[in-house]
Amino acid sequence: MSPNVVKNQNDANPLEFCDLCFQRGKPNLCETYKNTFTKINSIHFSQQAKLDRILNKLQVTPRMVERRWTCTMDDSVRKEFLDSLWGIGVSVHTLDDHVKVLTKLYKQEIRKLGDPDNVKLSTMDTWEEFDPKTRTWIQVKVSNKNDEKFTAKVNLGNILKCTSIEGATYYRTNEDGNGSTALVPMEKRAAYNIMCTVAEPTVSHWKSDDLGKHVFIELKELRNIPEEIFSFLSRLGSKDKRVPDTLVFENDDIELVRTALSCIKVTLEKSSETVDITSDDKHGAMILTEKIPKERLQVLLDIIKEMGGMTENKEDHVTILGKRGSVKLTFSDDDKSAQDGNTIKVSVSALEDPSRFSEILSMIKKRLGLLDVPLESTISRHWPILTDSDLQYIVQSAISWYGSNPFLAVKIISENNKFGKVKEWHTKIKEGKVRSSLDTVTLGKIIQRTKS
Repeated sequence: MSPNVVKNQNDANPLEFCDLCFQRGKPNLCETYKNTFTKINSIHFSQQAKLDRILNKLQVTPRMVERRWTCTMDDSVRKEFLDSLWGIGVSVHTLDDHVKVLTKLYKQEIRKLGDPDNVKLSTMDTWEEFDPKTRTWIQVKVSNKNDEKFTAKVNLGNILKCTSIEGATYYRTNEDGNGSTALVPMEKRAAYNIMCTVAEPTVSHWKSDDLGKHVFIELKELRNIPEEIFSFLSRLGSKDKRVPDTLVFENDDIELVRTALSCIKVTLEKSSETVDITSDDKHGAMILTEKIPKERLQVLLDIIKEMGGMTENKEDHVTILGKRGSVKLTFSDDDKSAQDGNTIKVSVSALEDPSRFSEILSMIKKRLGLLDVPLESTISRHWPILTDSDLQYIVQSAISWYGSNPFLAVKIISENNKFGKVKEWHTKIKEGKVRSSLDTVTLGKIIQRTKS
């Protein structure tokens, strides 16, 4: 089984929760995902030359991912790679290091909640209170007084969630200066961190496959846990479409998982059940080109053309011609893409992931001797907006390029009918209908440039 790495489903920055890790300065490299190392601080040119020789010896080819130098390797060479880094003076922050920071961040004690008290609510939307015993949300009973004021009886110090058509907002119940209970608005990240301090100890279960090679934890076992903890597990683990809604870990990583969950008073125990990953006989099935979303396939064909390649669509494959001959692209629902001689088997899920998409293009470029176009910016320009993840990727790409190349930033959001969707999303942010952690001020400048 070769599950593909989870790259934050909402497409978040894997370094988002490393702010505490780097208080004393950033290392040269960070293990953003299992066995994937990204440069986050400059490396002296003499050290970079040594690093390049190490990677060449290990047969690892670095690439650019979101404008950052990145290399991914097999687990079999990870230890040798890390040992070599210490030898050349290149610092690295691994996932093992990250879990040590988590153990210092979270404390084991349980904060007891205060007595129930009436609290005024602003609206009649759906209100829920966190239950420390079950770690679930329980709907609270809202009372409506004659003066159209809404109240509910909740525990002092607990977290409330209000759900409306605009999404969920979070509050903590605190005493105000007059001795009454009031609601204090909170960001989701802070709310969930407080929830784990009042939560009671619990047990989550993991399953093994028939061969005992992998650890499977269903997402329902990880509900309502802090984003810092879930982000770490997502970076360490992977997903496999044959076992949906489940994180998959290597056997050797179970102690890291256990340590991370213990930070929030969750004990990990083995289930008597096993996971059968061979039961899906459709796994790996070939997919006809007409079944692939046209917008995704067209991006691949357009960029190959821009690189100087020629394409020919067939019913079950695409032929690409270049200086060094031709290759045949076939498509499947496998988790990973692979090359076998003149045939490249492309995982259709890679067509939805810009970093994996870049790897496919690099493979084709190297095999056929195509033009060395800047893949990161080229992919950003051609990428369509079909999902929320696509939208986030396009906006983030444009913002990151604006400082050094505003013209390119404009092209990224304006080509391929993307401007209308980006503008609509920006308008919703200004109206308070959507929340975003992205630099919307810079996005506004790009939109104004596009209009002019």
